[in-house]
Amino acid sequence: MAGGTQRRGCRSVLTVAAAAAAVMVAFLGLAWAAERGPVDDGGGCRALGHCCQGKNNTCRGVGPRANDANSSFCFCDSACIHIGDCCPDHRELCEPVDCVLADDWDAWGECSSRCGQGIKRRERKVVQPPLNGGKGCGSTVEKVVCEGTNCKIARAPEGHEELRETGKIVPASFGSWRSSKVYNPYEDIRKNLFHHYEAKADDSRPSYCMKFEVTEVRGSCHKNAELWSIDLQKGSTACVECQPMAMKKKLGNRCKGHGVYLKETRWNAVTVPGCHGKWTLQTRPENCQCDADHKLSFVLV
Repeated sequence: MAGGTQRRGCRSVLTVAAAAAAVMVAFLGLAWAAERGPVDDGGGCRALGHCCQGKNNTCRGVGPRANDANSSFCFCDSACIHIGDCCPDHRELCEPVDCVLADDWDAWGECSSRCGQGIKRRERKVVQPPLNGGKGCGSTVEKVVCEGTNCKIARAPEGHEELRETGKIVPASFGSWRSSKVYNPYEDIRKNLFHHYEAKADDSRPSYCMKFEVTEVRGSCHKNAELWSIDLQKGSTACVECQPMAMKKKLGNRCKGHGVYLKETRWNAVTVPGCHGKWTLQTRPENCQCDADHKLSFVLV
């Protein structure tokens, strides 16, 4: 073999039987060709109708090779350029075309994890795919680590039991009964029940109030224009008061459902069936009282 010349990898030694078979096939082929007469096959890669990438021994046409004018067939794959056995029209019809990518990458996609570590990816579009053994595109996808932040609030995280509580509210104007002697639970027989359940409660703590931003309201709150809950609208700010009589000893002398700062919790309108929603505590509790005449002033019960 001449120095450095590439070949198609055919075996150089044939058995006697294989050689005889090859001669017989060639003889029969010549006889058939002579019988049918001359035929114009068009030849080359144009007659084949396509070009191939890499080395493909089945990708061949009829005609002489570039390195062998006496050959009856030639090749139309990209490897023929280096081997030297291309069809005469290979350069014209099967010229290598390199991959061309878009100048800019697409925008990053969403994180694969809604909560916690995940992967996000972006792609670069292929403007021109490689043809006839041209230079490949390489990587068209980039991936980076991301952090999903859409996490559900834990039902009972340590130190934040308030997150799972629901604040039960009534208008602040309803709270006037707490100072009424007629409805004073410290008087008559009711004081026995009160002291039984709230024995040794620290009732010296004054009222405190907070500001909430309403983030969710059920439609039941607005079914009737006469309902006091009609003013509870998404985005509105409500003043919510915790009065001493509603404070629970087992909760550390606070009202149930008084919220967690900058966290979303639930509320329920006590006297309006089906009226409930969510809100976010915007201010920390402080010693104050809500204006009983304001439509968005409430007390916890």
